[in-house]
Amino acid sequence: MKTESTFSYIMRKSGRKPTVCGCKQCQSQCHTPCLGTPEDIGKLIEAGYSDRLASTVWAVGLINGVTDKAVNMVQARQEDNGWCTFYHDGKCELHDKGLKPTEGRLSHHSLRQDNYNPKKSLSWLIAKEWLPLQDKLKS
Repeated sequence: MKTESTFSYIMRKSGRKPTVCGCKQCQSQCHTPCLGTPEDIGKLIEAGYSDRLASTVWAVGLINGVTDKAVNMVQARQEDNGWCTFYHDGKCELHDKGLKPTEGRLSHHSLRQDNYNPKKSLSWLIAKEWLPLQDKLKS
């Protein structure tokens, strides 16, 4: 029986807490859409944003050595202008709607190479949540 939410699990494993920062460093992270768990993406679909999502393959884990295969998932699109589809005028349009994906809710500019642990990274912890859906997303 699962008693802990996916978001709480990722917070606990990563050691990160929800944060809001509008500095230029944090805004620059929005060039790459923040990763969402299947639950996050399901909420975006329910809210009518399916046209702004795309199938993608997360392969960073191969480079970081945390997995031996790429992970299929659905995430927010990166637009031709080089920004996440939800980034406008210096902020995420999903933030005030309570729909910001997990990585965006927990990410902060304080992450540096010297305090980075791939096995505790937000992207890996989120990508792992997609593994049970891996075969469904391939077809």
